[in-house]
Amino acid sequence: MSFKSDKSIAFMIAKTRNILKSELEKELKPYSISYAQRVILIRLCEKDRLTQKELAQDTYFEQSNLTLMLDKLELKGLVKREPKENDRRAYLVMITEKGRELEDELIKLGENIIEKAFKGISSEEKEGMTHLLQTIYENLRNAL
Repeated sequence: MSFKSDKSIAFMIAKTRNILKSELEKELKPYSISYAQRVILIRLCEKDRLTQKELAQDTYFEQSNLTLMLDKLELKGLVKREPKENDRRAYLVMITEKGRELEDELIKLGENIIEKAFKGISSEEKEGMTHLLQTIYENLRNAL
């Protein structure tokens, strides 16, 4: 069977993203945390007390999906929300101490998978690829 687009750059990016996500999901199973929840927790470790809107923008999640993920993280005691002062419609999202305790482990899991993915690839090639992907992203973002 021939599928001509299976070597296209868009297909290769999607395929690579999917396998990276899948590998990370496997590693996260013992923590009962999804890939998306990991993204949220790490972002809150970097910059705590974001509004849900800011967190959605920073993590590229739709606000409705983010709300569901925050509900689950809150039930696990990893984040908490409180009303934002002077704005009854907005909530600040904060990482709890329990959530912060996972930071190093969650980062290490991601680093280990990236290390496997970049096996045999030089630092210069990795930097070049990062630059190319950033340029592609900016070109598309600016075109919208």
